[in-house]
Amino acid sequence: MSHIFNHLPNQIAAVRIGKDVTYAEIEAKRSSREQLERELEIYLADGGEVTVLEPGFTHFKNGLLPTLSARLVKSDEEKLAQEKTIEAKNIEIRKQRAALKEQRRQQSQLQHQLQIKEQCMVLSAFVAKYPRPNDFKRLAELCGYQVRHLRDAAKGHTRIGAKRWDSVKQAAKTYKVENEA
Repeated sequence: MSHIFNHLPNQIAAVRIGKDVTYAEIEAKRSSREQLERELEIYLADGGEVTVLEPGFTHFKNGLLPTLSARLVKSDEEKLAQEKTIEAKNIEIRKQRAALKEQRRQQSQLQHQLQIKEQCMVLSAFVAKYPRPNDFKRLAELCGYQVRHLRDAAKGHTRIGAKRWDSVKQAAKTYKVENEA
């Protein structure tokens, strides 16, 4: 019976605070408190001593924290110098990225120009070999292009896509004239 009255003040205090505390939670806290008290009694019975530390106790000499472990406040000059070095690195990185982008652009432009020259050579050789308009029209049909697209490519005005250009080259090389009878 006294066991119930021991927990009654705890339950009343928990309800007053507004907590939704169950009886099981109260029992768990009580059992952990009793276990800690038993462990302390066993420790003291075995000859253990309790050391009371004075306020401000540290493991450091004279109770002072080393200066390195404390976060130092940087002066305005140090902050400005650090920001300048960071900005200089950022500028360098931006320049490198811009240079790489320009290099890729020039490489792409060079490939574009080389393919246009190759288109002009291959298609003009085709026209020289097969001068009839029907042959050029048939080549365009074989490749899946309209005649004007291939004419523009032959003049160097437009560029045929790289994947389809290979099929156009192959068709121009293997083209055979049909017999017109």
